[in-house]
Amino acid sequence: MQLIITLSVKKNEFEPLEDNFPLEAIKIAAKKSLEGLGENIKSSHKISSTSLRKLYLTSKAGAGRAIFLLTIGNCKSALVMIRMKNDKHIGSNMTIKNPKFKKILDKNIDAIMKDIESGSYQEYIV
Repeated sequence: MQLIITLSVKKNEFEPLEDNFPLEAIKIAAKKSLEGLGENIKSSHKISSTSLRKLYLTSKAGAGRAIFLLTIGNCKSALVMIRMKNDKHIGSNMTIKNPKFKKILDKNIDAIMKDIESGSYQEYIV
């Protein structure tokens, strides 16, 4: 099983919260998402053989959530988004019905696809 973190997600999502949710915590969450834990969520992007899964995270700094893009069949999970529970940009509702969440989700998925095409990502064993 592998975790993929693209350059754009690393810069915009992971690094700002790395003190709260270190790489090891993200790896554990990615593994759990690949094992079926978490909540499937809808996306406006239709990428064949993938699904989006939301997992809840906890740390000393408080609760958070991570969104992973899972590839069906080859056991890879790409980090799409990581936020504190009451994020000031999207609020506490991480569903496609929240326009703020949807806008950031779509932007991040577009950036992930570009980063993967250009080879701008790192893979980690989980």
